[in-house]
Amino acid sequence: MQYQIPPNAGQRSIADIIENHIIEEYVAKGGIRPKSVRTIEDVAYEDKLIDIKTRDIGRDFSMPNLISVDRLMKNKDKHIEYKIVEYSVEGDHALIHNVIDRPIHTICWSAMKIQNLGLGQLQLVKVDDIPVYKGTKDQWYEQLKIEMNLFYKKQIVKFTKLIKE
Repeated sequence: MQYQIPPNAGQRSIADIIENHIIEEYVAKGGIRPKSVRTIEDVAYEDKLIDIKTRDIGRDFSMPNLISVDRLMKNKDKHIEYKIVEYSVEGDHALIHNVIDRPIHTICWSAMKIQNLGLGQLQLVKVDDIPVYKGTKDQWYEQLKIEMNLFYKKQIVKFTKLIKE
């Protein structure tokens, strides 16, 4: 699949073109657009909150941020699924190379990291062949709590050092 893109289109505008097309496909099958821009999902479909993430495989760094860990914990009873679309830009087209559909709780922790943004932002650090988490959804969320605590402890050390300086 490929998408026509405007001249000098940036990464965000290309992502918007791809995401909007996918959203329209879901809506045509009965999917529902979110009522607010502050929702987790780009589209709701069959009791799933689907968040579309794009990744330009032609760039050295293109790791998508997934979700705030705080928002994720507040919505842990919902089925949150990611559609990761890998593309490259060739001339005036974005070419789709791979699409990965994964519920958040099936992404192995070795492929993610909590980054400094707000109360912590879950980011993919490995997108090539994302390993599958072997435990249950409840176990995944228990590990999320552990990862959040480790992240916050590192933040405390970092900011304590900054205060002393």
